[in-house]
Parts: sequence; C-alpha cells; structure tokens
Amino acid sequence: MKYAENLLHIRCLLLIFTVGLLGAILSAQTISQNTDESQATGEKRDDTIAKDAKDAEIMKQAEAKPPRFGGHVGIVIPIVTRGNGMTTTIAENFIIGFPFALIVRTDSPVAFDFEFVPIINTPSNQDFRFLIHPGVVYNYKKYGFGLRAAYEVGTGSYGFTPLVSRSFKLTKKTNYFIEADFPVRRERRPDRTRFTSVQFAVHSGISF
Repeated sequence: MKYAENLLHIRCLLLIFTVGLLGAILSAQTISQNTDESQATGEKRDDTIAKDAKDAEIMKQAEAKPPRFGGHVGIVIPIVTRGNGMTTTIAENFIIGFPFALIVRTDSPVAFDFEFVPIINTPSNQDFRFLIHPGVVYNYKKYGFGLRAAYEVGTGSYGFTPLVSRSFKLTKKTNYFIEADFPVRRERRPDRTRFTSVQFAVHSGISF
C-alpha cells in the first residue's frame, strides 16, 4: 500500500514536471518569436529611416546642383599692356570689350566656358577685332581659376589667358563676378613679324 502511494506521488511529480517543462518551452518559443518580430520591425524601421534620409539627401543635392548650362555677359577693360618694347596704359589707349559666353558645367567643379569678345575703341590701324576665347574654369567655393585659349579675328594674334575670379550671389540663379585676366599674346607687326605681349585686364559681369 505504501509502495503504491509512493508510486502515485512519483507519477504526480513527473506529471507536474512535464507540464512545467512544456510551459517553459512554450514561453521560451513565444519570447523568441516576439524578439525576432521586434528585431525585424526595428530593422525595417531603420531601413525606412535610412531610405528616407538618403532620398532627402539626393533631393537636397539635386536642388543645390546648379543648371548644367549657363552663361555670362559683361565688360573687360585692359589696364596695362607690355609688348613690342613699350608699355601702354588705359590712359594712353582705352580699349573695351563685351564678353559673352556659354558655360557647360560638369558633375565636378570643372566647367567649360565658350567665350566670345567683340572689341571696340581699338587703335586706328585695327578696324575690327573679335576674340574667340574658349577655356576651362575650376570653381572652388566662390572663386574660379581658369585658362583660356585665344585667337583674334582680324589681327591674327593668338595666345592664352590665365584668370582668377570672385563671385557674389545676387539671386538664386545669378551671380555678380569680378575677374583678373592676364592675357599673353603673339601679335603681328605691320611687317608681319611677331612679338609677345603681356597684359593685365579687369573683367566684370553677371553669370547665370
């Protein structure tokens, strides 16, 4: 009788232990499932936030990116010229040009500038001058550093022009700029021999 009671007690304990073990396993599975779901939800939320931030950054860059094509117009005045054994200043020979250009911008700070310059008030032996002046400009913040090739229709002079510019924002799409030009030219004398001239000129205008 006592053996039967002990056996019954053991069976009850085993039953209780089995039920408790099953409950613990089910609880662990439920906690694990909830944790996985929470992690998946968190990862999805993080991915959504990252995607939204990336889209916002792309839109911001697209809005800040200037138009691919632009241009500028202005005036250029030579201040002093040295060539053919003499130095000429603006007071002795006033010359003015009216540059206009098409600008092709790239995804980098480099832009291609196709400039043309009609020139008036030239010396009496030069009835017409028209400068073909394409170049490349590297933009750093509000500064520009460039180099242009040069050919003057009517005189046959050719050379290059280093330049440094500074821009000032006027509106969202336009800027005022002032530029220092340093033209170097191979010019032709009346006897068709050539000499080299070096000049300092000031160029200012509006870019867009």
